[in-house]
Amino acid sequence: MHSKTESDDQRPITGLALEVIGREGSVAFIRDGEVVQSADLPSDVRATASLTPALESLLMSMNSAASGSSTNQAESPLPTQTSHPEFIAVADGPGSFTGLRIAAATAKTLAYAWGIPVVTLDSLSVLAAAVMPTGAAEKEASEDDMPDVGQRMMVGLDAYRGQTFVGTFVATEAGWQSDKEIELLDRDDWLQTLESASPGTWLTGDAIKPGLPKAQLRVVGRKQTLASALAKLAHQKYLVGQTTDPMEVLPKYFRPSAAEEKAASSK
Repeated sequence: MHSKTESDDQRPITGLALEVIGREGSVAFIRDGEVVQSADLPSDVRATASLTPALESLLMSMNSAASGSSTNQAESPLPTQTSHPEFIAVADGPGSFTGLRIAAATAKTLAYAWGIPVVTLDSLSVLAAAVMPTGAAEKEASEDDMPDVGQRMMVGLDAYRGQTFVGTFVATEAGWQSDKEIELLDRDDWLQTLESASPGTWLTGDAIKPGLPKAQLRVVGRKQTLASALAKLAHQKYLVGQTTDPMEVLPKYFRPSAAEEKAASSK
């Protein structure tokens, strides 16, 4: 694992963030707590094929900017052992089984090769953070875009098979804080949760479908890429030493796969 030296204190803290929570994904590069570049993966290409090229393109851009010149196309755009980010961030679940597996494997492989730690975040915390404006947009945000301390929010992530992953959060001075364990709800329980929510509760996530009982709630969309939100959360965790050894990184599915459930029911 990379050990910190005196020269490390003189260079910015950089991190690479990647997530494939849903059918698509995103990547981001952060420097000293500010996201300097991010990109969504193309929607017409599977993440299995698009994640690595997106990371290479991002790192090539960052390396070129750092050196003030274009990277030789014949050279690898990936950082060397002496020129790498300080950490890699990954959303480890819940979400797409395939996407989580790809993201975790990629983060683990790169972090192990570079000798750096991984910072993991649960997917619903990332979705919650993504509703906040960032960068220049944050300075121009209206009061309606920023939650008051104590504001509550529910995040619903489509788990398919008639189920929803649900997380509840409360706004603090430090950002959105989870106040309950992630739940996997059947449709009836999800509807009841929405109906019983306090008026004015914020609501976000891809499980927010037409026809749901949400008239008394405020639906909010994401204002940054999920990888950007992930990167900023991970930077704070990295600063206080909340990191994971690459070999211990595993996706958290929060439930068996459809194949596993089918096999179990047939026994």
